[in-house]
Amino acid sequence: MSWLVGGLVSFASGLLGALGMGAGTVLLLYLRLWGGMGQLEAQGVNLLFFLPIALVSLVLHTRHHLVEWKIALGGILSGLPFVFLGAWVGKWLGTAWLGKGFAVLLLIIGIRELILGFGKKGR
Repeated sequence: MSWLVGGLVSFASGLLGALGMGAGTVLLLYLRLWGGMGQLEAQGVNLLFFLPIALVSLVLHTRHHLVEWKIALGGILSGLPFVFLGAWVGKWLGTAWLGKGFAVLLLIIGIRELILGFGKKGR
């Protein structure tokens, strides 16, 4: 039964990821709350899960001329140093603080979406 739930969560995460809707949150919550993984391990699995989905999505969006490569490459190149900084800070903080920080971040995003999300057209 747990493989079925894991498969459904993976399917939902893949679908949401292809739509650009932050599917990592779904997978990360599942791995932490029901999968019994620590924060760092769950983040690692989440990143590995994301790579093939991102690649397929990128190919499909590129085919439909929906990627502005100048902007994308600028964002990628400027963001790369912070990947290493973030990994170092995550290791330094440890699992307990990362989990708490992630929970606070989700709470802030949820409150923001509740307050600002209503009444906007196109959402």
